[in-house]
Amino acid sequence: MNRGNKLLDYVKLLDSSIQVGGFTHSFGMDVHISEGSIRNAADLESFMRCQLHPSIVRLEGMAIKGIYSATDHNDTWRTALIDKLVHVQRTPADLRDQATAMGKRLIKLARALHPWIEFSQLEHTLAKYESVGCLSTVHAWINHHLEIPVEEAVMGYLHSAMSACISEASKVLPLDNDTTQELLVRLAADLEHEWNTVSASAADGPAQPTSMSMKSLFPSFHMLGAGLHAYRA
Repeated sequence: MNRGNKLLDYVKLLDSSIQVGGFTHSFGMDVHISEGSIRNAADLESFMRCQLHPSIVRLEGMAIKGIYSATDHNDTWRTALIDKLVHVQRTPADLRDQATAMGKRLIKLARALHPWIEFSQLEHTLAKYESVGCLSTVHAWINHHLEIPVEEAVMGYLHSAMSACISEASKVLPLDNDTTQELLVRLAADLEHEWNTVSASAADGPAQPTSMSMKSLFPSFHMLGAGLHAYRA
């Protein structure tokens, strides 16, 4: 498969029009809009910079990077652990349920698009460790098998999530096309800066599959201690 075809396959996975869902939920933005705390472009930009970007970069972005590393080492345990960490950190509960359903729909879609990929491997890992298959986990695993570079997989996911939120907000907020486009440009630069900063702060040396510190994988994570071991997806 040549690089052009791989990139086309990658774009298919990010197309929000297929309603696979990863980029159709609002990360809580809709609640802020309904409560009146987001009323205009300035409020939306503040929410994106202060809440959405740090959240998706430190959680989903670093999770995608971690899944790539775990898959490189065939470390199914660490794949499942990262998936559980993402799942349990994505609150409130309705967002967890959404993320799980989206991951399942993405597997179903990608299986139809790429029947040559052995999705049973991923499904076996999720079942073995009682994990759920969050959207970012599935996205990373599929793109790894499509041989998409990790930075492209991360930035594609982050930009699509950001763009989808702005698109949804523009349906209910007084945002004209020029304002929306200017906002997209500014926020894209902010998102990339956020990712470059966080990614650079994580340990990037040769990773050992079972000894890699989860703190180095998620540098901003508040670890759950004993509660994590008791957690079941």
